[in-house]
Amino acid sequence: MTNRKPIKSVFFLRCPSCGIGSLFKSKHSYELNKILDMHEHCEHCHEDFEVETGFYQGAMYMSYIITCALCLAILPIYYLFNNTREAFLDNAMYYLIACFAILIFTAPYVIQLSRAVWLKMHVKFFKSKTEENHL
Repeated sequence: MTNRKPIKSVFFLRCPSCGIGSLFKSKHSYELNKILDMHEHCEHCHEDFEVETGFYQGAMYMSYIITCALCLAILPIYYLFNNTREAFLDNAMYYLIACFAILIFTAPYVIQLSRAVWLKMHVKFFKSKTEENHL
């Protein structure tokens, strides 16, 4: 059985190293005035979240990939309702409106998720000694 905690820590915006400490100061993604406010280090394992100046600029690439994946996830649903070529092309505006609405609604979470993914790609996950003893 594989340990799914490293992936779970990314989606729940937790420390990529221990999976317990919170990455962001805000309780949820929709506190827009605190959307990018991150802790300097993990409260639990003291992993440093400020790797270097400009480190999170790379999160833009993750944000692009995540938003493309969201739009591609909508495409099969759109195709179910528009299975002929003519209907597919005639109703393309509905697909674009759906993509726009979903991306606007999920934008705050995607911004934080992209930072969490970018940090996870550069920080190795470890299990504490107490967790290993319980397994």
